[in-house]
Amino acid sequence: MDKNDVLKLYDEDYAQEYNRKFIFSDCHADFEQETITNLLSEIGEGAKWLDVACGTGYFLSCFPNIERAGLDISPAMLKVAKQENPGVLLIEGDFRVKHPQWQGEWDLVSCMWWAYCYVESLSEIEKVVENLASWTSERGVCFLPIGNPEVVAVGEIDLPYVIENIAMYGGRIKLEGVIWSWIDEESGKQHLNLLAPQLEHMVSLLGKYFDSIEIIEYPSYKKRKAIVARSKKLKQISEAQRVDSIKVEGLFSLFSNTVRADNWWLYKIPPLLAIAYAEILLLGLSFIQSIAIILSLLFISICAASYGHIINNIFDIEVDRQVGKSNSMARFPLWQSVLFCVLFVIAGFVLPILMNFGTWAIILLGINYLLPTLYSAPPLRLKEKGIWGVVSDAAGAHAIPTLFFAATFLHLSTTPQPESIILTITATVWSFCAGIRGIFLHQLWDRENDLKSDVKTLVTSLDVEKVRFWISYIIFPIEISLLILLVLVISRFAPILLVFFILYVLLKTINIKLVLANAFEPAPTRKANVALHDFYEVWLPLALITLLSIREPLFLILLLLHIILFYPSIKQRTTDLVQLMVSGLKGLTNLVKFTNEYEQKVDFLPTNQQNKQGLEKLQAQLHTSQTEFTKLNSHLQQTQEQLEQIQAKFQQTQGELQQSQSQLHTSQTELLQSQSDLQQTQEQSEQIQAQLRQTEKELAQSQSQLHISQTELVQLKSYLQQTQGVEGIINYYRSRIVSNPDDIQLYHQALTIKPDDVQIHLQLGNALVRQNRFCDAIAIYQTALQFHPDNFEIHLELAKALEKEQKWEDAIATYRRAIELNPDYSWSHKHLGDILAERGQLNDASTSYRHALQLQPRIF
Repeated sequence: MDKNDVLKLYDEDYAQEYNRKFIFSDCHADFEQETITNLLSEIGEGAKWLDVACGTGYFLSCFPNIERAGLDISPAMLKVAKQENPGVLLIEGDFRVKHPQWQGEWDLVSCMWWAYCYVESLSEIEKVVENLASWTSERGVCFLPIGNPEVVAVGEIDLPYVIENIAMYGGRIKLEGVIWSWIDEESGKQHLNLLAPQLEHMVSLLGKYFDSIEIIEYPSYKKRKAIVARSKKLKQISEAQRVDSIKVEGLFSLFSNTVRADNWWLYKIPPLLAIAYAEILLLGLSFIQSIAIILSLLFISICAASYGHIINNIFDIEVDRQVGKSNSMARFPLWQSVLFCVLFVIAGFVLPILMNFGTWAIILLGINYLLPTLYSAPPLRLKEKGIWGVVSDAAGAHAIPTLFFAATFLHLSTTPQPESIILTITATVWSFCAGIRGIFLHQLWDRENDLKSDVKTLVTSLDVEKVRFWISYIIFPIEISLLILLVLVISRFAPILLVFFILYVLLKTINIKLVLANAFEPAPTRKANVALHDFYEVWLPLALITLLSIREPLFLILLLLHIILFYPSIKQRTTDLVQLMVSGLKGLTNLVKFTNEYEQKVDFLPTNQQNKQGLEKLQAQLHTSQTEFTKLNSHLQQTQEQLEQIQAKFQQTQGELQQSQSQLHTSQTELLQSQSDLQQTQEQSEQIQAQLRQTEKELAQSQSQLHISQTELVQLKSYLQQTQGVEGIINYYRSRIVSNPDDIQLYHQALTIKPDDVQIHLQLGNALVRQNRFCDAIAIYQTALQFHPDNFEIHLELAKALEKEQKWEDAIATYRRAIELNPDYSWSHKHLGDILAERGQLNDASTSYRHALQLQPRIF
């Protein structure tokens, strides 16, 4: 299909109806939106998203706090998209055309709803895939729902379709893809000659540019699939350069992805360095000693953070798999994962021991390794223990590392200075409070995924608005108070920091008041830049290292190293700061303008006072003249009143005459109107009678067609029963159920044919569970057990439904019966353990969990 055909298809009328016709009426859109949410969460903070063939911009509008852009060929579709996404970059263009300015620019590149099928040849599909890969960043992900030929054919053809020994010529024909068309009968639009290569062909195309290709299935229809491509390959260069790139960039990229460095390097390390720089300022350490300690602390932080994220990923593999979320440790065998953990623990303790960081620092480092273990690993797994998970994360990721950094510097002094102790306490409490807000936000943003995977966190057990209230009105004010206290403590030995902080607060305030009223949101509901984190992560450490450089120029080396290590966040925050300053200057300009206008009004007042006395004299003369005029006017009014009385009598007589004429005219008008209404009523009555006759005729036709359809259906069932027996009719109902899985009547019709069909009973029970009709589902499962009393699967589904109805004892008994029938199914033991634990039967629950772990070690 060429460009002009596409533009004719997607005109303004089609664009206005597109969302209603496709997006809002299709359950696949919800799964795709959920997948995009997971991918953006996987990429981490600061992710940039390009939606190719964005259409009406529906998916873009679901993520208002993400930096995003859209590309589409249709001006009509983009017009709707701009209404839904104000301020978002939306480009009119062809996805077959290269955009060099986008090369490596986007962390998530998506092309939704089979848009790549609207091309003229397979070579053009290759161009589209090449562009999608080119626009994806090195850490990025490409998401492409696939127009699989098997889906287009509704499963009627299994591709590749091979025909051997063709006629007399021999040889073989292999059909790997289709050219297909779709006629939209509602709108009359004809989508002609669309290309749908086989899934394997699309995988091979993306495999040229990405190392990791994942195929995900849509839960509502398993044959519908999408490709998630990760780990973008390096460009082909000279052999020597290629080897170096693989050794350095490839190894670094692998390490970064494995330990999820994007989640902590730019966000958790800089605030720790800010405390270290403050301690160096306070203690007046030399450059050599300072840089040695800083580099050592950086290495230790990398080891500890890597360990924490690896141990968390190891025990989240099964949970992430259930919700379709990527897990960097899933590709490694268990022994390699354990080896990574051991190596990071050993490496983390080497430098503190060799450099004599002190007993307290080493103890704190041990606690820093212990907390993420308790947070992630069963049986404690504090992350699912409500408030304990929040406290352990805030302590392990923020407070304990801050205390470890401070304790390292405290050990350098024989007698620690009081200012250093105050700084240590203030920084630790502040970082703990910031960590509390951080883990609350993390659990808030992951709440939907946690609920789907049955992960229990503090936020999943609470109302969202209640959590946001806690963050905004309790935790955040305490955090700000502690930050101000921390700045004041540091300002005692670095006063310029206070000036910088006041300037920052002033610019932020002007920006909030005059530009963006919601730019300072402490508890955003979706992943976004969090209030004050720009100060923690960029400006505070930069300000302190700059002060060090002013005191001793050698620290410029450390300043340069800091900028190199944290360049992405510094670049982004600098851009934001420039915009903030521009907004602030606009606000100040408006303020100055208002002040000048106010001063002009104030300058007018003295002149007004000078003229006041002359005005009073003029008013006295005017009062005397006015008294004389009043007397003269009184005589004139008496004469005028007499004249008005005469005129009033005349007007009264004239009014009575006009009123009589008006009543006569009104009566005539009402008579004419009544005649007109009567005629109109007769015409409407005739139209209604004609419509009634037409409706009766159509009803008769419909009844005739219904009778014919019922007759044909009976004939079809009879034919199937004669040719294929009961199984033929049941297979007919099975195919109907696949297309209409929630049509309860179909199941009952099928069961009238074959009442003991175990699969139909199970599918009916599951459909009722999906509709939250648990009592009906229980009845169906119990009926099925009358036919199949030893069916393990029916017992298991019945137990789940009983658990949903909170019939605990029946559910426990049914789980035990399911285990008797199939003792090797790990999830039966897991479900039984969950309900026993919920009922307080901890010993029995522990026994069930042990059985589950024996059968499947990674079940938790």
